[in-house]
Amino acid sequence: MIVDYPAGLTKGALIMQSHICIYGFISTLLLWLSISFALAEERPGAITTELSYIAESVHNFSGGLKKGTKNEAKGSLGATIDFEKAGLWAGATAYVEFIIDHGTDPSGALIGDFQTVSNIADGNRTRLQQAWFEQRLLDGSIAVLIGTHDLNAEFDVTEYGSLFTNSSFGIGPEITGNAAASIFPEAGLAARIALHANDQLSFSAAAYDGDPLTRALHAAEGYLYIAEAACSSENGAAYKLGLWRHTKAPVQGGGQGLSGAYIVIDQPLWGWEGGSMGAFLQYGLAQRSAENIKNYIGAGLQISGLIPGRADDESGVAFARADFSSNYRSLNPGFKKAETVIELTYRAPLTDWLAIQPAFQYIMSPSGDPALHNARVGLLRVELSI
Repeated sequence: MIVDYPAGLTKGALIMQSHICIYGFISTLLLWLSISFALAEERPGAITTELSYIAESVHNFSGGLKKGTKNEAKGSLGATIDFEKAGLWAGATAYVEFIIDHGTDPSGALIGDFQTVSNIADGNRTRLQQAWFEQRLLDGSIAVLIGTHDLNAEFDVTEYGSLFTNSSFGIGPEITGNAAASIFPEAGLAARIALHANDQLSFSAAAYDGDPLTRALHAAEGYLYIAEAACSSENGAAYKLGLWRHTKAPVQGGGQGLSGAYIVIDQPLWGWEGGSMGAFLQYGLAQRSAENIKNYIGAGLQISGLIPGRADDESGVAFARADFSSNYRSLNPGFKKAETVIELTYRAPLTDWLAIQPAFQYIMSPSGDPALHNARVGLLRVELSI
């Protein structure tokens, strides 16, 4: 295998950089623990921490690129500092998140799908994922955030869809398949303002670095602008409408600049003692000149407490369909119009800190490539969290 290293970097330099990242992570972790313990004793609630590790085995039974199994994992360490509870600054909050990923992306190695079978797929990296500061004003009705921020932590999110393992149920591929976006596995610099009229109505708008991989603002990379209006109800329903534009995203004919829109609906259906059922819908579209995906639709059902006595268990079925643009198909003659995924999953918490989640995905027309047969993929995920 031939490996191309970034300009000006040798293999040795890259290894040194990775060592620096690891040592920096360990040093920061020790400092973070020291500060956490000190503040926790003096100001309870000033610092909250999250430590999680998700390990996953993915097996392709048939179709796609080839049969086989790949393993991957994602470790996350996050800390939220409430400056008001610490007695330092009213209405201020800071958040820091470090991530360690390892393993092999099964989509690239086994399946060849476009939408990405696993939402933790990355490779082998250690990095600072998020580091932002937020100031709340006017009793929280206005909140301003700056720093390195994950767009998908706030925009284009479906609560019910978050159960599923395929990446499209996290954020629509009409965005991520056409433009560089500040999401996992690489968040970028951002500025965001959120307005809350009341508990049910909100509006958020943000500007993100056009290429989060560089962690720097360059005019040549452009910017990703996004805005979302949301309405929620007391029973948990949520309705969202979003608009976005990437000023330098490549488009058909060699131009730049791409826009799109999306809607997200989370709708509780009914509940019973020890359980409930809800549905979600995602729909997004991009300009006709989009490089890869012209529109996307996803929908599904989520059930809590399907088995009597296990109210915290979640199960569901969902589908995701990404329609390829005319540009994508002209560059790939004979390719099919769309890739469609059907997913079945069941998540069972075993303790307060341990959960298992098997899933099955049937992927039709991976990447639209007629040479790839429909793939049957099984996943087994184990989650540890503190």
